[in-house]
Amino acid sequence: MSIKKDKKFDKLHSDFSKMKLILQEQFEILDEVVSYGLDIIDPKRIEKFKENENKLDNLELKMSDNIILTMGLQQPMASELRMLVSYFRMIGFIERIGDQLNNVINFMNKMDPPFIHERHRESLLNMLSISEKMVRKALISFEDNDKEYAIWTIKNDELVDEMRFKLMKRMVKKEIPEGIDKNEIFNLLNFGSILSSIERVADNATNIAEASIYFQQGIDLRHKDISEEE
Repeated sequence: MSIKKDKKFDKLHSDFSKMKLILQEQFEILDEVVSYGLDIIDPKRIEKFKENENKLDNLELKMSDNIILTMGLQQPMASELRMLVSYFRMIGFIERIGDQLNNVINFMNKMDPPFIHERHRESLLNMLSISEKMVRKALISFEDNDKEYAIWTIKNDELVDEMRFKLMKRMVKKEIPEGIDKNEIFNLLNFGSILSSIERVADNATNIAEASIYFQQGIDLRHKDISEEE
C-alpha cells in the first residue's frame, strides 16, 4: 500500500472512530432523557445531543466523499475495496441510527408532560440498552473481524421486536379505560407501525433519488432542503 493510500485509510479509520464515540454519547444522553424526562434533564445535554446529530451528518458526508475518492484514485485491492464498501454502508447505518435516536427525543418532546411514565420506563430502558448493545457489538464485529458478535447481533433483533410487541400490548391493557375495546386500540397502534414502515420505504426512495442526482450531477442533497439546490 502506498504512503498516500495509507493516509487515506488512516483518516477513514479515525473518522469512523469519531462517529462511534459520538453515537455512544447519543445513547448515553437518550438514556438520561428516558430516565428523567425532558423537563428535568440539563438543557445543555439536549443541546449537546443536537450538536452531535449535526456532527454525525457531517462526518457521514465527509467519509462518503473520501471513500469515493479513494476508490477512484488509489486503485484499492480487492480486500481494500471490500473494506471501503463496508465503511460506506456502515457510516450510512450509523447516521440513520442517530436519526432514530433523534426521533425518540422529538416524540418525547410532543408528549404532555414530556417524560416516560414509570410504569413503562424500565421496560423502555431495557429495550434501549439491548439496542445499544447490538450496535456496539455490530461495530466491534466489523473492526475486529468477529463473526460471533455479528451473529449475536442478528439473532437479538427478534428479541427487540418481541420487547416492543409486549410493551405495546401491556401499555394498551393498563392505559385504556374500561368499556373501550382494547383490541381496536391495539390494532390502531399496529396500523401506526405499518404507516411508519411505509414512510421508511418512502424515505429510502428519497435516498435512491438523491443518489441518482449525485450520480448525474455530482450534487449531494443529503441533510439539505431540496429548495436550496433548485
